[in-house]
Amino acid sequence: MTQSPHDHDPQRRRLLRRAATVATTTAGAGVAAVSLPGAAQAEPGDSLVMGGTHDAGVQTTTLNGSPALTVKNTAGAPLRLVPGDSIYPQVLDSPVGTLAVDEQGDLFVRSGPTADPVNGWAWTTEWATTSVAVRPVRVLDTRNADLRRTIVSGADTLDPSGRLTPGYPIVIALDSYVRDGYAIKGNVTVVGMTGAGVLTIWGSGAKPTASTVNWATAGTILSNFLFTELGAVGNYRSVLSIQATASPTHVIVDMSSLLVGHPSQVLAPKL
Repeated sequence: MTQSPHDHDPQRRRLLRRAATVATTTAGAGVAAVSLPGAAQAEPGDSLVMGGTHDAGVQTTTLNGSPALTVKNTAGAPLRLVPGDSIYPQVLDSPVGTLAVDEQGDLFVRSGPTADPVNGWAWTTEWATTSVAVRPVRVLDTRNADLRRTIVSGADTLDPSGRLTPGYPIVIALDSYVRDGYAIKGNVTVVGMTGAGVLTIWGSGAKPTASTVNWATAGTILSNFLFTELGAVGNYRSVLSIQATASPTHVIVDMSSLLVGHPSQVLAPKL
């Protein structure tokens, strides 16, 4: 599976499609016509007898049914295909095995045991994500000049020792670890602060009012779990914005997992 470059707007994500070929079927109520060019044909109400292997070549095989097409399976749940505009409310109470494509192009599935079925949508990179564990790596440590190299904006606002200046955000880019990442999991640590303060980490855009770490005194070493979105700034497509409030502080960010649409987006060494 390949994925084209994209940003974080779900409306711009690429939806991967697959063509499906129906090989066998048994006639049921509502079947209008079945045609396998050069192999067999059936009139409405008749059965299509499949006694061997049939090759339609470059021709398209079409099965028409109204209001739904049902492929019965005497050993289990039938496969029932319905029009997408019939999902609400009819399909929500339909038999197990019902498939439909909704108005957004997502595949609806009625699955589970017959006595207790459930409704769901097939996983696609259009709207779902997957969490990929990576080998833990330190992506920022403002105490170390080498580990400040991920900073792509705001480095000039750090104080002489490398601490964040209150009210001035820095932006770090993780593009060498992930292509168009959605979010990061890891750990954030503050150390070397001069007094009480607050640290906020987010993707991009305006700073949110929420805090990631809070501390009350100077000289504290405090860590917290980090799970936040990745943003985009300019040519950088997987960034974190970090800002301190009230007092300067050093910041350490360790990464242990990335959220992506497909594992192929992860460039960091995986576990």
